[in-house]
Amino acid sequence: MDEGIRHPDRPRPADPPESVFVPSEEAKERRRLRWWWIVLSVLSIVAVGAVGVMVYWPRLKPRPLDAVETVAGAYLDALVRQDEETTRRLGTVEEPPAIGSYGDIQHQKADDRTIRGSFATLGALHRRIDGEFTYDATAGRFTPKNALGMAGETLDALHAAKDEAKKSGLYDKMQSGDPNDIFDSAEQLGKVFEKLAETTLKPQRILPTYKMLVENSKPPLPDEARALAAAVGEDLKRWEALLKRPFWTLKPDGPFIYEEAEVTATARDRLASLGDPPSRLRLQLVRFRLEGIDTGWKVVSARRIQPGEDRPAPATDATGNASPGETPSYSTGAPPSALREAPKKVRPDF
Repeated sequence: MDEGIRHPDRPRPADPPESVFVPSEEAKERRRLRWWWIVLSVLSIVAVGAVGVMVYWPRLKPRPLDAVETVAGAYLDALVRQDEETTRRLGTVEEPPAIGSYGDIQHQKADDRTIRGSFATLGALHRRIDGEFTYDATAGRFTPKNALGMAGETLDALHAAKDEAKKSGLYDKMQSGDPNDIFDSAEQLGKVFEKLAETTLKPQRILPTYKMLVENSKPPLPDEARALAAAVGEDLKRWEALLKRPFWTLKPDGPFIYEEAEVTATARDRLASLGDPPSRLRLQLVRFRLEGIDTGWKVVSARRIQPGEDRPAPATDATGNASPGETPSYSTGAPPSALREAPKKVRPDF
């Protein structure tokens, strides 16, 4: 009803007056400093957060372990749980250390060693050993299968040495009473025994070890096969436990791969007190592959690192003597000069 009625124009409200407030220079400076403090605080919080992430990230997401560290960790875990079955499955150590906890497993890759070569020459040597010798586990040596023939050759050599000494006048010199003849006869008798020891009575011939048979192999073994045989000769029982059979029963002629690795870890003794510091362990692992044989990584040695074992050997000069201020030892350096040369015996004149 009021649509047709026109009202007179109402006056519009006046615009508010413009502010005439002007901030002082001190207020502007305080505001500017406040923004700088906010920026610095944010940056500090971000930096502290980044450091915290870097510190705790390894714990939240541990470093992935390689194959060697995985086996070593499983072996140490079995020692902690006193799981003898797993311990025997993952290693060959007869008396492992008793530990209650462990940590900080480190694979010392700089000490790794790999030997690759052909097993053909070792297989041929093993066939000769199997045909000529029998292993005596009690003595840790091989005995000839033809023991009677070996005894006959030894008796023949002894009688031949006796006849040779008689023909050379050795017995007459010993009975002459002349001091010079006595000394000459003693020297001549020593040469007789030396000859027998180097030929007929040679240990490599009568009761050889595996290492002796390898060193006297004809034809000589290649460097790779010799290095593998040397590693085996250090501990035959270890290799028998590793392969579940004696090593010299292997006769394949294919390629082989032998690997060695070392792992260190920190551990606490099972009977240690709460205040005792943890000790360091050194684990040695090996793996052997030959045609259908693959032992996998196995722990062959586990022992505590004694204080001072990681110290470098004393430096030596060109002559092999210890540098000034260093004390030589028989394990790392040459023996003292006073013991290096024994005084020569002088034959007395009568």
